[in-house]
Amino acid sequence: LIYSTFIGSSDYEDGLSLNIDTTGNAYVTGFTDSSDFPTTSGAYCTTHSSGYDVFVLKLNSTGSSLVYSTFVGGTGNDMGYSLSVDSTGNAYVTGYTDSSNFPTTSGAYCTTYSSNGDVFVLKLNSAGSSLVYSTFVGGIGYEEGYSLSVDSTGNVYVTGYTSSSDFPT
Repeated sequence: LIYSTFIGSSDYEDGLSLNIDTTGNAYVTGFTDSSDFPTTSGAYCTTHSSGYDVFVLKLNSTGSSLVYSTFVGGTGNDMGYSLSVDSTGNAYVTGYTDSSNFPTTSGAYCTTYSSNGDVFVLKLNSAGSSLVYSTFVGGIGYEEGYSLSVDSTGNVYVTGYTSSSDFPT
């Protein structure tokens, strides 16, 4: 055992995906209902929105400190299911949101929430301080993004579930 640690707070947390970069830093995503979940100064968002929020964190290679920890979410329930890291330390996350105000970025594929729960796909910069991009993917039904992978040129591949006849193809 190299290290083992707890990360959490006063309410419910669920860590669902872990990835390691080339220098041994651990990246974790999941969701939390804790307004006092540990975040770091300079992180993208240090305030819990409501319901479940996605968390994305980076733990140093010895497991002794958080490099960054941030919330991502809107006023509904938001859950990070899968995380990947590229060669420069950017974190890519997919999951589920039922927040019409989930943060999206200008120029993203889709900045409008469809309904009934959408997939989200986001890229967080290597410092954990800003979204490079964030987008919805969905149709009139229910969607969840279960797994995500990034290739060497930055293309993102997502798989999951949809009940939408109008899911974008």
